[in-house]
Amino acid sequence: MITFISEKLASYLCRKQIIEERKKEIYQYGYEVFISGLIGFVIAGIIGAFMHRFFDALIFLAVFVPVRRFCGGYHADSYLKCNTIFTLIFLTVMIISQIMQRIISFMYLIILLLIYMWAIIEYAPMENSGKPMDDEQKARNRKISLAVSVFLCVVSAISYAVSQRIAILIATTLFCIAFLMFAEKYKISKKNRKSDHT
Repeated sequence: MITFISEKLASYLCRKQIIEERKKEIYQYGYEVFISGLIGFVIAGIIGAFMHRFFDALIFLAVFVPVRRFCGGYHADSYLKCNTIFTLIFLTVMIISQIMQRIISFMYLIILLLIYMWAIIEYAPMENSGKPMDDEQKARNRKISLAVSVFLCVVSAISYAVSQRIAILIATTLFCIAFLMFAEKYKISKKNRKSDHT
């Protein structure tokens, strides 16, 4: 559905000579990413409001979206799967962060943040096969990934003294991003092993 809408929109703009025909696929891809992202924002907002945690949903998005943009990680092969996984990740963060408020200590919070930082240092940025990066982009994304990650980890650790809920929410979101990076690394390794056997 997202691809269909994006293709129709790009075709309409071509017919109106607003965009060039040779750039149609670029615009179509851009519309697909925008619409899919918008759906994710709406889903998070609705679920957050339903759970009476709309502010927490905004914090999740403020952490998840920019970090994923620059560090990469697991990418589904369709927009439906992508939004389904995003929804599951969001629900997981909301539920686990709520439970962990009662049982987690500062030491366990630091462990979550260290696991995340290890994933960033080891793997970021992870390249999307559908959107390759040149060496300059990789170097830029790595610097941004490290800077943003250090900042968010510091914010999570410091905010623990003020609001354990926010601290745990940030740490859980970052840990889930690390999980997505591990999943992508596993997928790549599995694909490479298959190609070695053929």
